[in-house]
Amino acid sequence: MPTGHKICFVRFLVLSFLIVLAPRVHASAAQQIDQAVSAAKAWVSEIDAGKYDDSYTFTCEEVRKKFPQDRWVDVLKTIRTPWGAALDRHQLSHVYQPNGVKGLEGECMVITYNTNFKNMANATETVVLKWEDGQWRGAGYFAGVKPDPDAPPLAPNYTTEVQTQEHVTAPPQSPAGQ
Repeated sequence: MPTGHKICFVRFLVLSFLIVLAPRVHASAAQQIDQAVSAAKAWVSEIDAGKYDDSYTFTCEEVRKKFPQDRWVDVLKTIRTPWGAALDRHQLSHVYQPNGVKGLEGECMVITYNTNFKNMANATETVVLKWEDGQWRGAGYFAGVKPDPDAPPLAPNYTTEVQTQEHVTAPPQSPAGQ
């Protein structure tokens, strides 16, 4: 077989292999997302139920290094008790972060919810999960009232301008009359 035909044949085999594998890769990514969303729901359900000790066992190693279990429980009690029961929760987004999030390295998934609590309507919850030991584990839980888009900003909007030498140096002046 001439060299040109061998190259074409190899390209055909590689392309055929990729076409066969493409649905499996897509299914695997969809499965990972489903697993992360399910893990987030399970973790938040434990927090909703006041099972803060149980929610701690679901956390990733970094969380357990930063927070002893009693501190984790105290923080969740302080935050969640005033809000009351979660009345409804709707997922707004999920974002896969293959290189981690600020302060946390590794594969992460950030899932955001619109949640209504008994004593706090229209809240935003953010759940951060980290892939660890073959499963998604809790790495962060944040919640608070959504800012009112019509409210004035809390601080003035400042902008930063980059100054270059051209900005500082006056342009050369042409002689008068030219």
